[in-house]
Amino acid sequence: MGNILKIMIVPIMLLSFFSYNSLSVEANAKKTAFVNVSKGSSLNVRSGANSKSKKVGSLKDGLKLVVYSKTKNGWSEIRYKKKKGYVSTKYLMFANSYLKDISKVYWYETKGKKSKEVYIGKSYYGEDIWESDYETYAVHEDKNGLYIGIPDFYYIVDIEYPVKVGRKWRKGEQGEIKAQISAVNKTVITPAGTFKNCIEVKHNGRDTYYYAQNIGLVKSLLNGKLSSQLISLE
Repeated sequence: MGNILKIMIVPIMLLSFFSYNSLSVEANAKKTAFVNVSKGSSLNVRSGANSKSKKVGSLKDGLKLVVYSKTKNGWSEIRYKKKKGYVSTKYLMFANSYLKDISKVYWYETKGKKSKEVYIGKSYYGEDIWESDYETYAVHEDKNGLYIGIPDFYYIVDIEYPVKVGRKWRKGEQGEIKAQISAVNKTVITPAGTFKNCIEVKHNGRDTYYYAQNIGLVKSLLNGKLSSQLISLE
């Protein structure tokens, strides 16, 4: 009789355990988010998933975060100074990132010539610095967009956020380029692979650029003809 009770109790305990956890925490999948508070304000980071937990720090508006999980009571788990912390989910804006993967070496083919792009570190202000066969440039991202330019000096908006079909903005030093997101779910095939849910950006209604989530630029067309494409990721 004792053995029968043990056999019955164990599955019930396991079911209760998993049921409790499914109610308290959503699926554990990393997501990109940006702090979204009013200008001049900051977002408190706490040691636990409630407003009574100890405050361990604060985050400025627009800062990019990695969210590891979200609780049902409205809190998001992050990393603050390499330790686990929690912020109120309602002050986050979740979005896809189009920054390049700093752990990869990018190989492009442009007009028949191959070139390599490598991440070489952070700038003084924290931007990602990349070195190509032609130039050194920096990129960074916040809730308003993806920026590219000269490290610690000058940047233009490469993609304006939030991403949606029809969004328009100006690019270039003098705003001479009229950029517009014309699609957000394109499948793009290059020698480096097949990339789904790419965004399509038109320049002056003529040139086309494709960006993949967490990869960055994968293909470009000038006047409808292939100009550059990603051929390898190492």
